[in-house]
Amino acid sequence: MANKRQIYAVILQLMTYISVVTLLWVIFNSIFIEDEEKKVLPVNIEMPLKLLKKGELTHLLWQGKKVSILHRNDVNGALYLVYYDIGDSGNCPLFFNGKFLKDTCTGTKYDQTGKPIKPSRANDLQSPPYYFIAEQNKIIIGSDN
Repeated sequence: MANKRQIYAVILQLMTYISVVTLLWVIFNSIFIEDEEKKVLPVNIEMPLKLLKKGELTHLLWQGKKVSILHRNDVNGALYLVYYDIGDSGNCPLFFNGKFLKDTCTGTKYDQTGKPIKPSRANDLQSPPYYFIAEQNKIIIGSDN
C-alpha cells in the first residue's frame, strides 16, 4: 500500500512540475509576441482591373478590414463598387447573388451601387478610400498621397 502512495505522490509531483514549466513557457512567450497594432500594414493595395471579371467579387484585406470589389453587372454609372464587406449588422459579410448584395445576418439588401433596397433603415455601404489609374488600368485602395 505504501508503494502505491509513493508512486501516486511521484506522479503528482511530476504533473505539478510539468504544469509549472508549461505555465512559465506560455507567460515567457506571450511577452515577446508582437501586437497586431504594431505590425506595419500596407498603406495601399493595387488591384489590376483585368483580374476582375464582370459580375464577380474580389475580396481583399486592407488595414485589417475586409474590402470587396464588385465588377458591376448593371453599368448605370461606375463599373466597380468598392466597399467594406460588412452590412448594417456590422459583423456579417455580404452575399452577392448576381443581382444584389445581402447582409447574411439581417437580410438587408443592397443594389450594385451600395444603396439599400427599400424598405430598409440601413445606410449606404461604407467604402475605403480608393481611386483609379486609367493609364495602368488598376484600382488603388488607400490614400493617394
